[in-house]
Amino acid sequence: MNIPGIKKSCNPVRKKDNGFVRAFLSGFGALVLVFLLIQSASAATNETIDAAGRVTVTDVDIDPAVLMTGDVGLITFTVENTGTSNVAITDAQLISKDIVVLNSDVYKTSRTIGAGTETEFTFTILANQPENIYYPAFYINYKDAGSLRYNVPIRVEEPHLAVSVSGIPQVFSSGVKTKLSLMLGNAKSVNMTGITILPTGDGIQCNRTSAFIGNLAPHSEKAILFEITPSKETDLNFNISYTCGMNAHQTAYTIHIPLGTDKLAADPIINNIEVTSGSGGNTIAGDVSNAGLSDAYGVVVALESAAGEGGNPNQKYVIGTITTGDFSSFEITVPGNLKTVPLVIQYKDSSGNQFTKNISVDTNQANGGMDLSHNGPPAGFSEGGSPPSGAPTGSSSQGSNRVNPMNPLSGMGSGMNNLPITEILIGIGILVVALVAWRLWKRKGNGRKIRITFK
Repeated sequence: MNIPGIKKSCNPVRKKDNGFVRAFLSGFGALVLVFLLIQSASAATNETIDAAGRVTVTDVDIDPAVLMTGDVGLITFTVENTGTSNVAITDAQLISKDIVVLNSDVYKTSRTIGAGTETEFTFTILANQPENIYYPAFYINYKDAGSLRYNVPIRVEEPHLAVSVSGIPQVFSSGVKTKLSLMLGNAKSVNMTGITILPTGDGIQCNRTSAFIGNLAPHSEKAILFEITPSKETDLNFNISYTCGMNAHQTAYTIHIPLGTDKLAADPIINNIEVTSGSGGNTIAGDVSNAGLSDAYGVVVALESAAGEGGNPNQKYVIGTITTGDFSSFEITVPGNLKTVPLVIQYKDSSGNQFTKNISVDTNQANGGMDLSHNGPPAGFSEGGSPPSGAPTGSSSQGSNRVNPMNPLSGMGSGMNNLPITEILIGIGILVVALVAWRLWKRKGNGRKIRITFK
């Protein structure tokens, strides 16, 4: 049976229920989808963070290891991904308020650090700060997991190469070679390389135009010898260049070169001169004493005309070394017609410099105007034509028995001709008389003994 009323009333109710169900199902599905998306995003975030945690800085290299103020250096960070997943980063930076980073934008682009791989990040820095230790920070910003921060200490020191010179005399002599020792010291913690020294000075001749030392390790020193010969009063400059890493440095050291007479030099003088005549000419004998404060080396006494290498060997006498305060004898033969004999003393110092001293011997004064065949007072002498002030002349009335004023015992052992025979005989006579008197006294006493007792 068809009941129209009931049919009409049921259709609207069925349509309403179907819409509700569909709305409910649609909302529930959306909630489930959101929940699943949240769960998926949460799982992805945890995985990314865990992967980023496997990234670490394994090594830092600073070149040079210690920077001088004003130096440019390189600092390299080695980053390793020890995990099994790739890690994406947006950028890497080195940040410091003290150290200047010259290439701060070099790693501004995104990149990936592969699983199990290493990546290097190198920055160029300028240490324009005073001596101290600074701590710039290295940052790696991950794409989805925050960032990594790593602070590194950088030592900065003031440039300093210690320079000193030893062997500097009070005065220098014109044309005389002097040895100087230049000492370089590295008082810092950085390795100095390529050290080169250039000596310069107006009127100075040096045995080397430059000197190369090479490396100078931290807290070490090296010495190098220079031989200079000045011709006038001037300044000697040592220009020193060296490198620390990629940075070049320079320093200079200057010493003044005053000219004068060396107070410590050797000073050979002639004394105790005797002149005798012979068939081949006159024989001049004497002593050369070193009145200076340094030893005289290679001493030669010669007639002025025979002083050269080709001179008459009989007119020169080689002594050798005369230490300070000592003397040595010489004897040369000169032509008999020379009334004034020009002698030359040649000697060297410890550096090999050759010196010459001229002495004039007046044979008339040496023999008091008498014949040269007789031994007379010692010959007078002068340096450069006039007697030298304070030069000992000496005297001897015993022929060849020359006594050096600097050594009173120098005349001993000169031969039998110089023995005091008369005094010796008198002494022997006195000794004999005393012995005879003692024997007579002993006999007179008949050998009696005298006993003395103390109570």
